[in-house]
Amino acid sequence: MAEDKGHPVEDEGRRLFLKLGVHGLGAGVAAVTAGPALAYLAYPISHDTTTGSGGFIPAGRAERFKEGEPVKVDLLADKMDAWNRIEQVKIGSAWIIRTDGKLVAFSSVCPHLGCAVDYESADHKFKCPCHRSAFGLDGKIEDGPAPRTLDTLEVKEEGGVLAIRYERYKIGVPDKHVV
Repeated sequence: MAEDKGHPVEDEGRRLFLKLGVHGLGAGVAAVTAGPALAYLAYPISHDTTTGSGGFIPAGRAERFKEGEPVKVDLLADKMDAWNRIEQVKIGSAWIIRTDGKLVAFSSVCPHLGCAVDYESADHKFKCPCHRSAFGLDGKIEDGPAPRTLDTLEVKEEGGVLAIRYERYKIGVPDKHVV
């Protein structure tokens, strides 16, 4: 039997086999734990991970909105991202007005620079306090630098409840484009 430094050659082959076996088992265990961890971390890349304001959001009972009297409503929805679910987050606000029996919703965001539009009952106008844009009850520009009318939002009424599809629009441009 041949020997190298006092160890038989057979023992070296056995040691190499055991060493490779232990390393192979370690690599297998690492792969089994790393696979799900990598899938968890990569989830946002391969999936639509944010939800919240894509559908209609209930705004209140339809009878609440009287003819010619704008009412501001906050629109709340559940938001989800890749790992969290947050309930009843404010998505935005809208002004709702009934005109000739029809309900209309306007975004409360000024199309000029994105400021919050208020309603001044003494003047019967929607006004932006930042840059003096003013809008009539129909949403049309009456004064100021706003490049377009107030943005209308899609509304539907079911079972006496008004719901609004809230969308954000690009500000500072003359045409209405969803952001």
